[in-house]
Amino acid sequence: MPTDRFLLIKSWGCGFWSDVDHVMGQLLVAELTNRIPVVYWGSNSLYSESFKTNAFELYFEPVSNYTIQELCQPGFTYYPPIWNSNNLAVEDLDKITWAYRNLGDLMSSNANVVVSDTHYFIRPIIPFIPKTHWAYGMTAHQIYRCLFDKYIRLKPDIQEEIQQFYDEFMKGSDPILAVHIRGGDKVKEVENLSHLNKRYHQIVKQFVKRFDIQKILLLTDCEEILSDFRKRYGPMVIYTDCKRGQLNDTKNAPHLTSYSERRRKGIEVIKDTYLATRCTFFIGNGYSNVSYTIKRLKDWPDSNIVLFYRDLKHEIRLAKKRLKADRKRRRSERIHHRAEYPELYGGVNTYADESFPVNKIFG
Repeated sequence: MPTDRFLLIKSWGCGFWSDVDHVMGQLLVAELTNRIPVVYWGSNSLYSESFKTNAFELYFEPVSNYTIQELCQPGFTYYPPIWNSNNLAVEDLDKITWAYRNLGDLMSSNANVVVSDTHYFIRPIIPFIPKTHWAYGMTAHQIYRCLFDKYIRLKPDIQEEIQQFYDEFMKGSDPILAVHIRGGDKVKEVENLSHLNKRYHQIVKQFVKRFDIQKILLLTDCEEILSDFRKRYGPMVIYTDCKRGQLNDTKNAPHLTSYSERRRKGIEVIKDTYLATRCTFFIGNGYSNVSYTIKRLKDWPDSNIVLFYRDLKHEIRLAKKRLKADRKRRRSERIHHRAEYPELYGGVNTYADESFPVNKIFG
């Protein structure tokens, strides 16, 4: 592999596993474009400790033997053109415009260093996979599985903490059911999340009865959900000691708040996720990166995993609701615009100075 072709994978700046999802896609891109990947989560990462720290390496081992400093060479060329040898560690605040972020352009660039700071899932990358590549013919899920196994290695102390919890609370208690249920800021992303969450208990009870579940490992970001599960299932429920918020508090979700030890925020997410993969069964939220990562980290039998989605009728109903609300908003905007600017609709110009009639000015 050439040692002057790199792909710098920066933080997407969202939730923990969303950022890792971005890394996974770009690791595939690095392979397809014959580039050395370098992952650097800088100041925009929600899980960084300082401006000088590579947050990715607080949690994972490096994916290559190179660092961002080695990519800052005066003779190197960079793409997108906003980047140069002096600014690789800063963030492009205009990246939301997606200028120069087209996937095909990024992959076809001949620059020494291509910088990726916008998220692409595996699915749109699949058409670029040649027949000679190991991922050819695979589904997106199969590719994710391989990439996680190939590149992701936890830091030793995180592995040890996961093992300690497992030994104390889970070992010898099979079968264990892991349940991931969201609240908090997720209500902004998933319409009618409460209706989705109501479906959990019916399936949980079915699993408990059918498979003689001994313990339920609960993964949740909300205190109310934890309390509800403890009331329903008693001492069967086990859970890690982590920060949790309120059910519908969209502004103070744990991953959006400050920690006295910033690294702890990421460890809590990783710990729950990896403990879930050591369970026999899993029920999760099909709109959550945590649930999807749990699915991707292990070869689950189809009968052992359930991810909740809204059914098609529900999706159609919500789409109609959104369309109706949008039409109402547009109609209201037109009414207000007509009232504020009547001259544009053949009415009287309320901004005209009555002391200077038009016929006096132009004779």
